[in-house]
Amino acid sequence: MNKRKTIYRGFNKRRKTNTIKIISITASLCLIGGYGYIKVKDSNIIGSLSEKTLSLKLDNFFSKKDEFLSYKDYGLQEEKINEGAEVEKKGEKEVGDKVINEESSEVVKVAKTDGWNIYTIQVASVEDDKDMDKIEAQLVENKIPFSVVEIDGAKKVQTYVFFDKDVTRTHIEEIKTVFPDAFISQMEAPVLSLEYTSKYSYIGNISDELNNLIKNFEKESKFWSTNKENIDLKEYNTLLTNRKQIISDIQKEADKIDYSKMNVFKDNLIKYTKDVNEKIDMSSKAANEQNYNTSESLYLSSMQGYFSFINSIREA
Repeated sequence: MNKRKTIYRGFNKRRKTNTIKIISITASLCLIGGYGYIKVKDSNIIGSLSEKTLSLKLDNFFSKKDEFLSYKDYGLQEEKINEGAEVEKKGEKEVGDKVINEESSEVVKVAKTDGWNIYTIQVASVEDDKDMDKIEAQLVENKIPFSVVEIDGAKKVQTYVFFDKDVTRTHIEEIKTVFPDAFISQMEAPVLSLEYTSKYSYIGNISDELNNLIKNFEKESKFWSTNKENIDLKEYNTLLTNRKQIISDIQKEADKIDYSKMNVFKDNLIKYTKDVNEKIDMSSKAANEQNYNTSESLYLSSMQGYFSFINSIREA
């Protein structure tokens, strides 16, 4: 088994500056309207993004210089959220969740999809498929739910997943009897901020449904933490039925996207929803056959898939 290693390290660290440099930099920032910087903290899985936003701006209303980071042909940003702030800049006024272009009277709404933190137990970081086969065989033999997510070329083998760290911790000793080096790992998805004009109103619907999906995932987390001894199949199938409807609604809205600069977002979103839809059917079948470990594995895989979906946007 390969030793686990940190995938993302801290970057954009501040350098020491003297007073003159500080004054010069401040003056420059005032002239150009101001930019920020991002510092991502060290983490076993990915730097902390819980207080930051991936922001996709739609419409020619936004100029290139308003973008902090550029990903291919559309503007994506990582920035801290300033709730309720009022900011005036070059004919624009931002109040709460709306931005008004005072020259064109164009109202830009902001749809925010919730970020989340989940906790898993990582048993290995694998690069050799032969090692992976051995690890998976041990997990299956011990009836431990698991799924694999690839990060930076390494395959992370994870077991169990909960929104509550304390609940995850209750499984760590069980896992350590098979994998002594296992540890609790936090996986984070940042807030997804989608700014759009009335022409792209479907974006608001997509954001709403993604929030519904996250709430549905949270319900499943609680379900597995409270139903281990006596599985309520009716409750579980209802949960999956609701998820299937949410996925259907997301796909309908995603199909409406006709903005070329959102092709990457659209394609990756549709790919993810199709994958989740397949897992819903597989999870229901497994649970009704009392193969609950498989259902839990598919739940973990769905959460990892959302994590990968968000990162496919940042890395595009």
